[in-house]
Amino acid sequence: MSFPRPAGALRLAAVTALTVGLALVPGAAQAHGRNHAPDRPAALTTSPPGAACTTGAVLPVVRSLTPTLRATLVDADGDAVRATFTLRDGTSGRKLWSPPATAPQASGAEHAVEVPAGLLVDGRTYEWRVQAKDEHGRKSPTVRCRVVVDVTAPGETSVTAVPGAGAVYGEDATSGGVGVAGAFRLEAADADVVAFRYGFDGGQATVAVEPGTTAATVTFTPATAGPVALVAAAVDRAGNVGPERLYRFTVASASSAPVGNAQWLLDEGEGGTAADALGGPDLVLTPSTTWTGGVLADLGWLDDDSALLLDEDGDGAATPGPVVDATGSFTVAAFVRADGTTPGTVLSQDGGTASGFTLGTGATACTDDAALCWAFTVQDAAGGAAVATATIPVTPGSWYGVFGVRDAATGTVRVDVCEIGTADEPGSMAPQTGTPVGLASAPAASGPFRVGGTPDGASSWRGAVSAVHTWGAAVDVMRERVLCTRGGA
Repeated sequence: MSFPRPAGALRLAAVTALTVGLALVPGAAQAHGRNHAPDRPAALTTSPPGAACTTGAVLPVVRSLTPTLRATLVDADGDAVRATFTLRDGTSGRKLWSPPATAPQASGAEHAVEVPAGLLVDGRTYEWRVQAKDEHGRKSPTVRCRVVVDVTAPGETSVTAVPGAGAVYGEDATSGGVGVAGAFRLEAADADVVAFRYGFDGGQATVAVEPGTTAATVTFTPATAGPVALVAAAVDRAGNVGPERLYRFTVASASSAPVGNAQWLLDEGEGGTAADALGGPDLVLTPSTTWTGGVLADLGWLDDDSALLLDEDGDGAATPGPVVDATGSFTVAAFVRADGTTPGTVLSQDGGTASGFTLGTGATACTDDAALCWAFTVQDAAGGAAVATATIPVTPGSWYGVFGVRDAATGTVRVDVCEIGTADEPGSMAPQTGTPVGLASAPAASGPFRVGGTPDGASSWRGAVSAVHTWGAAVDVMRERVLCTRGGA
């Protein structure tokens, strides 16, 4: 059984339904006497650089002492709204600035104020707050943002040419060539550096720092020979840009770049020059240098094999200019007889103030039981030198194949040796690979390539040189093995 509802109850239900319906229509509540507070302020940013609002552990960084504070205000009733901003010290909470409310704007508009000069200090943390207020005096919740001020630019960027890409383009040096890539390490001392701006000959690019470091590596492949200018600057987390570092280098032309590959078999047996079998420059002998039988003649394999005899100070031979590019990968090799018992240089190439590299025998960095050992020394771009040694002993009167290998890709040098021996006591002829020694980068050595010593005459070779080979690359052991079994021919 059902009972009719009282008229009053019916009217109450109708009014309730109408009220609910009107509440769903924008502006309808205000039209019928109801008004809502503005929404919570949104899209809060601090610029520059336009950092989003947060109060977490990792705070945004702004690069201005007079930043602009921005917020978007929305009112559900469509009322015009004003923004009230407040700035406080982030540590003490002390109020620093509270400007007048902004001019009223329509719902959905952005409100902004600029912090006046003299309030903020570099390196400090600050908190700013914003609240919306509509034309009826109703207020939104207050939203807080915390920021760190950083207006100190990073220091100068360090630029270093590094191995691994093909050639090492040292500063103010000529090296590499067209199409030969180079790698450069950009590094900053500032812990907040996040990227580097850089460019070759006016180009513009940006590279992020490698994780866990304040450095990045960039590469460059030259399309033309000649001078190149690399400009780099560090960028910190706030977007501050440090001073530009100018790094100049020169890409070698086809005519000036050392080819790297040469082969002097030294079979002339007479005269004052020795020809490169590959068509490169001749070795010019010093007046006191004479000829003798080579390794194949001594072993009884080939009677007319000959060699240079270096038995007094001043003996040797040299090319007019460089043969290998010492800044990149290269290999130099000599098939020699050691007649002396003191350190001597078989091969070298002149650098700026010293030889870029030397291959021969030395008395330092040898094993404990060796007074003299085979050594390959390459100058470091930082002013030091890497010295690689071999464990095969130096026996006077015996023939050896000695290989000095500089591998720019791995940043190492090593010396490999095969003992050829004598007719009475032949060696195994199998090359033994030396232990690699680290070498990050090497300077250019743009002087003559020498056989038998260095320009100062301090370490002349005592013995014979039967063949000399060079390569513009780090050769493998298979190539060494072939040459050792043939006595360098």
